Amino acid sequence: MYTTPSHSTNSSHPVVSKAGEFRPKINVPFVVKDLFKPGEVAMIAGAPGLGKSTITAAIGAHAAQGRDFGGLPVQNAVVVYYAAEDAYGVLCRAYPYMRDPACANAPFYVVHGAPNLMDPETPEKVARFVAAKKAEHGCEKALVVFDTLNRCIGDADENSSSAMGMAIGNATYIAQSTNAAVLIVHHVGKGNPDSPRGSSAFHGNLDCLCLLNKAPASGSSKVVLLNAVKQKNATELPPLPFKLDALTIGTDDEGCVVTVPMAVPMEPKLFARLPGAANDNLKPRPKTEERRADIERVLREHGKANPGLFCPPTQIALMSGSAFNEVRETDSLRVAVRRALEALEKVGVAEKGPEGYRIASSGSTASETIAT
Repeated sequence: MYTTPSHSTNSSHPVVSKAGEFRPKINVPFVVKDLFKPGEVAMIAGAPGLGKSTITAAIGAHAAQGRDFGGLPVQNAVVVYYAAEDAYGVLCRAYPYMRDPACANAPFYVVHGAPNLMDPETPEKVARFVAAKKAEHGCEKALVVFDTLNRCIGDADENSSSAMGMAIGNATYIAQSTNAAVLIVHHVGKGNPDSPRGSSAFHGNLDCLCLLNKAPASGSSKVVLLNAVKQKNATELPPLPFKLDALTIGTDDEGCVVTVPMAVPMEPKLFARLPGAANDNLKPRPKTEERRADIERVLREHGKANPGLFCPPTQIALMSGSAFNEVRETDSLRVAVRRALEALEKVGVAEKGPEGYRIASSGSTASETIAT
């Protein structure tokens, strides 16, 4: 069977593939389908005040929980958000989606400050940190955010094609060495909302480029559109609308209402979606093993935070990830979670008690139990 080789820029020997033995992948890995993929570098560019960080934080929260948005499938990923400008603001923007106690263990990490992408030591340092978090959460993919670019390049000139080529190259190393989708937040040029500010090398070197623009005729609501103007090996997407809103979190000592910014993904109903390629012979993949693995992950995360305590099935369902997205809004979610729990209990990975389930004390995984 043909396996797509990994491409290494450090190898002195080129990777050679025989075209006649190649078969395109049907199930291409993704964090956000057709938008952000492991091993690739993407950019969101927009004018000040359009909600770049608000939207990026919302996307990160959905990825950390494996929640679909805007009609796009999402797969679970560890999120490492380098907040170079305003870490507190990023945490506030993620809060609307992370405030539920069930999200306490979701792998969304905000790093206060950001490394210099021009420093040759940065790629390895970031890669080690991301790899450690992936191992900690048993997650295969990651989403790494650098917000914003000009705060992550030291004294380098963003108009220099060689300097920006180096920055994107280092970001690519991080993406490929950690199986991460790297997302860079940047500004557009002054008076030119159709291009990232600075070097023209951005468009050529990026795998995905998204521009943020105001939506026409959005009424009193502030709606912005995320337009993917460049996508590498992906289906063309319609503009993705986000409503910029505010979530009330309480009242301060002076009686003033306190809010945090919130980006609400909207269904792109006003835009035509391109039909997918016909593939009538492909049967849907069974979700059984994927769902068992996801519930095992939930139980292990709960066990780390609450050693020895049982977790009710309803709470487990709230913490479930992308494997359950297609049944999340139906009564079938309860049934699917129950089946996964019963299967894990049967092989000794989960333990049932009067208050729910917990990870079994044996510490073995479902795959190890089945293998033996």
